Amino acid sequence: MFNRQEQQALLSLTAALLVGSMVAVGDWLRPAVSEDFRVIPRAVEPPPPLEVAIERQGPISLNFATAVELIELPGVGTKTAALIVDFRGKHGPFERVEQLLQIKGIGLRTLEKLRPLLKIE
Repeated sequence: MFNRQEQQALLSLTAALLVGSMVAVGDWLRPAVSEDFRVIPRAVEPPPPLEVAIERQGPISLNFATAVELIELPGVGTKTAALIVDFRGKHGPFERVEQLLQIKGIGLRTLEKLRPLLKIE
């Protein structure tokens, strides 16, 4: 009736049908875990913000500090730290802390906050 190749194809299709049926029945018999899951707003108070104390051994070098180290300074965010590193790459090492005033986002007030935390090497 069927040749050998057709019998193998029919057997493969039947096996796939049986496996698929078993998976479907298993899902139907076992209730989904996520049906009982609900989000209850404000059920638990969020934890207070984590405060990490940064221990510095003294002023950091303006000419060797990485962007990550510069971000730790007051008034210096990600963008300003990147601008400092770029400035240093384009113009060479800093000779004076006052050169920071040439960087967008650093004004006199920020410079005065940074002055005791920086050194020129």
